[in-house]
Amino acid sequence: MPKQTDFDLIIIGAGMSGSLLAYALLALSPSLKLALLDDNPEGLKKGIHPGFDARCIALNAGSCALLDELGLWSVLQDKAQAIDDIHISDRGHWGALELPRSPLFVDNKPQAFGVVIALQDIGLVLNKRLSQYKQLTRLYNCELTAIEKQAEQVVCQLADGQTLTARLCVGADGIKSVTRELLAIPSQLSDYGCSAIIANVRCAQAHHNKAFERFTQFGPIALLPLSDNRYSLVWSVDNKDAGRLAALDEGKFLAALQQAFGYRAGIFNEVGKREVYPLSLMKTDKPVTHRGLCLGNAAHALHPVMGQGFNLGLRDLYVLAMLISQVEDKQEIGDFKLLNEYWLARRSDHHNSLNLTDSIVRVFSNTSWPVVVGRNVALQAMRHLPSLSVPIVKQAKGQFNLFP
Repeated sequence: MPKQTDFDLIIIGAGMSGSLLAYALLALSPSLKLALLDDNPEGLKKGIHPGFDARCIALNAGSCALLDELGLWSVLQDKAQAIDDIHISDRGHWGALELPRSPLFVDNKPQAFGVVIALQDIGLVLNKRLSQYKQLTRLYNCELTAIEKQAEQVVCQLADGQTLTARLCVGADGIKSVTRELLAIPSQLSDYGCSAIIANVRCAQAHHNKAFERFTQFGPIALLPLSDNRYSLVWSVDNKDAGRLAALDEGKFLAALQQAFGYRAGIFNEVGKREVYPLSLMKTDKPVTHRGLCLGNAAHALHPVMGQGFNLGLRDLYVLAMLISQVEDKQEIGDFKLLNEYWLARRSDHHNSLNLTDSIVRVFSNTSWPVVVGRNVALQAMRHLPSLSVPIVKQAKGQFNLFP
């Protein structure tokens, strides 16, 4: 007889990917018994994971559609700022490209590229929804120390002595995933040698829902539109300059940003709290193993150019939740057939997204004059022949067939 397990699935990491996966699974398969574990000691006390802070993320049109499928978009859309147009430029050179809204219509309205939304807004909604599911066990301050893969189950050992069993263990615990290491999923890490300064800035003129991607030798300066003529800033700088720039007083920081970015968005006149994050590329050739898998940043950490990271992870968890909802017997959860089907559906998207973002960063940070000329010619060609930009628009909008 098949072994009985404590849970159908154990999810490690209660941040964005882990919490959203738990919700998607329960929304599609209410009979599942889940455990959501996190090593953060403050999550339970505050009622919301500290990863859901004031930072903002870009959700492309495809991600908004997936959230709508899961019944979340109706309560999130009023908190989101649309991205209608994207301006791309190469600092110090003549190449530039405007990507306007697609002529396609949804509900009789031109479709935007996506939206920008604060993590804390998503976190509040997710926490409220998850609290309604009695079949979900949420454990905080849990340190995972060992994972044993058995034929019909996986055994998770915690530092406090607890032993939990499940048919599948999912790692959603970020780029430094302990789950990935314990599941023995190989990964490769490449340091870009630069860091991102994250902040909200305000401009004197209206942004009209336009986003900017300004490439420099250290990576892009991205401005994503927010309410009240503000932008969410992601400024890639050399590692040795990141701390110094972030620590400047408001006037000097805005002057440095203005000099680096230019006046395409207008005059910067206010900046909020600044944080610095090192940038690197982390990838796994196959984030799937016997009765275990990793998704989100535990499976792939991308450069923030084009805002692809979380959108890729959302497609991961949606596909996994959909496949699990279609199994006829819970014993099939975590078996070879299901995990193989999952990876066959996700493999191409993983490799394409990682290769595209990494290539863009390396091509636009290259100062060799043949590369500089080539990329600027390409930008101008796409500007005058819009059909050439279709692959970029498709990737930016994230509207893919997830079950080819």
